Amino acid sequence: MKKWLFLTIGAMLIFVLAGCGKSVEEQINIGVASAQTVFEETPREPNKQIGQIELYLPSGYSIKETDDENNYILSKGKEKYILFVNINEEEDSQLHYELLKSSQAKKIVKDQPVELDGAFGFTAVLEHDEELFELVASSGGVKVSTISKNRNIDSKLVEMMLIARSVEVIN
Repeated sequence: MKKWLFLTIGAMLIFVLAGCGKSVEEQINIGVASAQTVFEETPREPNKQIGQIELYLPSGYSIKETDDENNYILSKGKEKYILFVNINEEEDSQLHYELLKSSQAKKIVKDQPVELDGAFGFTAVLEHDEELFELVASSGGVKVSTISKNRNIDSKLVEMMLIARSVEVIN
């Protein structure tokens, strides 16, 4: 009897805890709003230099140069991110956003442009299929993107915007 009681309570606890997780929609909304807040804050001081850029990388991230001096590969655990830096674009550039909005290839789930003191940026989430999303955080000529399963979208968008806002081109 006690064995069944413990199993029943354990099963109910699992269902309750599973229901406490944020839905994908909540993760997206929280992530986009939080990334906007990050954009509006003072950019983090760079803690890494590679090629012709300096940038801030949150804990757990590593960066690798590629053959293309505008593209870098960021890694955090098994997650891979692409950092694209167009040194010819100014801080107020809307090029990445205009390209996103004009493309009909992918469904935009949510996007949020933001302008502050002459700087332009945006966050976007695009649907690949039911469980895969493309996450984008951009500031001027800098864009960070990744393909993500439907978990931790909120924290990934925040970290991506922290990185995008921190990039400085070295002359």
